[in-house]
Amino acid sequence: MKKILFLFLAACFFFSCEKETIVIPQQHAGRTVLAFFWADNSLNSSLRNNIQTMMQGLQAMKDSAALLVYWDGEASDISWPEPCIVEYVTNGQGGINSLSKGTIDAMMADKNTSIYDLIGIGNIRKKYPPQTSTEKTVMQTVIGDMMSAYPSESYGIIFGSHAHGSGWLPTITGTRSIGQDGGRYSSDTALIPELAEVLRTVNPQKFDFVLFDACMMGCAEVYYELKDAARYCIASVLDIPAAGFPYASVMPYLYENAIKDYLGPICKDYIDYYNYNGWGTISAVDCNQMEGLAEAVRSVILSNQDSLKNVDTADLQQYGKGSSNFKGYAYDMLQFIEKLCGGMAPDDFTQQLKKTVVYTGYTHDPTSSLYRIDGDNYSGMGMYIPNSFTTPKYLLWNNYFKSSIAWYHASGWAETESIWGN
Repeated sequence: MKKILFLFLAACFFFSCEKETIVIPQQHAGRTVLAFFWADNSLNSSLRNNIQTMMQGLQAMKDSAALLVYWDGEASDISWPEPCIVEYVTNGQGGINSLSKGTIDAMMADKNTSIYDLIGIGNIRKKYPPQTSTEKTVMQTVIGDMMSAYPSESYGIIFGSHAHGSGWLPTITGTRSIGQDGGRYSSDTALIPELAEVLRTVNPQKFDFVLFDACMMGCAEVYYELKDAARYCIASVLDIPAAGFPYASVMPYLYENAIKDYLGPICKDYIDYYNYNGWGTISAVDCNQMEGLAEAVRSVILSNQDSLKNVDTADLQQYGKGSSNFKGYAYDMLQFIEKLCGGMAPDDFTQQLKKTVVYTGYTHDPTSSLYRIDGDNYSGMGMYIPNSFTTPKYLLWNNYFKSSIAWYHASGWAETESIWGN
């Protein structure tokens, strides 16, 4: 009788435990890379090609790794007519998902294999109804879903929009900002402060890196917004050519544990790729140093207030070169500080800048003279210089800079507005 009672109680115990068991998804070791692609625009085919080169990069890896792509393309897209999350997992031996290296190599070599067939081997993890993927709530939901689909120790994230980027600026003409959802003249674009808030919310531990495959994101205003969202940021202060990053060579670096040691190779591969086949600048920035850089800039500006109006921006290297709409959005930070200080920047400032800009480079022989860089006055860090101009463009820029960009207060511009303001 006692034995029967014991067995009954034991069964009840295990049954109770089984009912209360909470299944926790396995956390994958290492880093997972996320790619958020705004592709419902003129860069649809270029971004699709990027997925193919990302797959080539995954094939070159010696360890297993995962790439999750969010794709929001055109409704007529053959592969993914609806917004979706697509997964690519390499086994570290050249295979991706359920296909072996040999099978994928054969597909790539076969002239009858379309890019839709090739990238179509990705596993669709989630589909969404039509949505505006530049909206804050949508970005937050999607990136959270990507992380939930593949729980990992850490994450890096790529934002793909190529030509659709204008740094810290709000949309001006309806054709630029970070991301563009809905065609050439759509005003559905994302704002950097909102994007930074999304990243902070979905991943309070910070992303290991943010890589902007989008134009003109390499400026202090953007990096400062990201200081509490990412450890490192990779971006260009100039336009990025439509082909984007050379992912076939860059992807393996993005999974390295000591990512700081591979920021240089990532940037060098980018410059080597475009050195005689395009144009470009690229920088890798330690976002943890951005607070210190803001303090250093603020100290110089406040110590040299009387000289602010003596700096002629026409003498400075400016980076919004692709269109007159964006000229003046950013000037070289080091050159500005040197001019402000009479020719030489303070040692404290230059040392802090070196800590912040981990690596930077530029193409020495661009195919377009429009993007030629003065190497003697290039630091890899762009910065807006507010002014007293009253043209509609600068009124918009200054008002947005003052009302929405944290760098305005952190770097000393707010305290000197009586000198430069309009």
